[in-house]
Amino acid sequence: MLRPVAVAGIITLSLICVSADLSACGDKFLRVGRSARFKGYAAVHPASILIYKSLTSTPEGIKQFEALLKRAGHRPLAVENGAALAPLMAAAHYDVVIADYADTGRIKQEIQSVPARPGLLPILYKPTKVVEAAAEKEYHCLIKPHAMNKYDALAEIDHLLDLRLKESVSLAK
Repeated sequence: MLRPVAVAGIITLSLICVSADLSACGDKFLRVGRSARFKGYAAVHPASILIYKSLTSTPEGIKQFEALLKRAGHRPLAVENGAALAPLMAAAHYDVVIADYADTGRIKQEIQSVPARPGLLPILYKPTKVVEAAAEKEYHCLIKPHAMNKYDALAEIDHLLDLRLKESVSLAK
């Protein structure tokens, strides 16, 4: 009598363990209703993001990046290289500006003229070691396509927003 109950219990427990993804407990890449196996990513801080296209970016690459950001919960807008950012940022609030590292000097100047200053997140496309070292010294958060996957890039956006949130809380005290 006890043996069939024990066998049934073991089989039931095995089926529960196989059907549930127990390895995803506490994983920030887990979206409600999705398993970590599907590589879903929910942004910790959904943000309004301005993407400043680089001269070397392709329309297909920008569309894929925008789709990735939307799936994570962000609100992206891509603008052409050379566009004036100050009027755009004055018309709408942006939390983050993502741009090629080569364009960050000019973008920093335009951000200074906007009251609500967004965070600047540079992208390093195939940098030399010297350029990468300089960028790491200047910026705490970077997107490095050569050294990270797309989910690591989303995590960098969240990390930048975390730092900005902590900074604003400490300034309010």
